[in-house]
Amino acid sequence: MEPLFGTPKHHGNAHRSTLIKTAVLVVMALSSCAWSQDELPFTVSNPRHKKWFPDDAVKIYNSACDLVARTVRPEKPPRLRPKFLLVLGSDNDEFVNLSPEMEVHLKSWNPAKFAEAVALVASREVVPPDDMKRIVTLSVALANSSVSVKQLKQNR
Repeated sequence: MEPLFGTPKHHGNAHRSTLIKTAVLVVMALSSCAWSQDELPFTVSNPRHKKWFPDDAVKIYNSACDLVARTVRPEKPPRLRPKFLLVLGSDNDEFVNLSPEMEVHLKSWNPAKFAEAVALVASREVVPPDDMKRIVTLSVALANSSVSVKQLKQNR
C-alpha cells in the first residue's frame, strides 16, 4: 500500500508528477465552480459571511434584466446590465440609490427580493434620471389637477 502523501515506494517521479497533475486539475475544477468578484455582473459585500448562491444570483440577474428589457421594448430589447453593490447581512432589505451608485441591501439571501431589486435597478437604465424626474413631477401634477366625480358632487 502506498502512502497518500509523500514519496511513493516504487514509482518515483512519474507517480509524483501524476499526483501533482491530479491536484492541479482538482483545484482548477473547484475554482471554476466559484464566481470571482471580477466575473460577477455586480459587486458583493458580505461582511457577516451570510450564505448565498452566486450561480443562482447570476441566473436571476440575467433573467430579470432580460425580462425588463423585453417588457420595455419587446420588438428590440435593449441589453441591460446594471452595476450595483449587493450588501448581504444588512439590517433591512432595501434598495439604496446613492446616485449614481446603487446598492441592494438584503438581511440574508432571498431570491425573490434580489430579483425585485435587480428589476428596479435595470429599469433605471431604461428610464434616464432626467426622464424619471419628469415622470415624478408630472405624476404629482396630474394627480393634483384631476378631480373625481365624488369630489365634484361634494363641492356643489
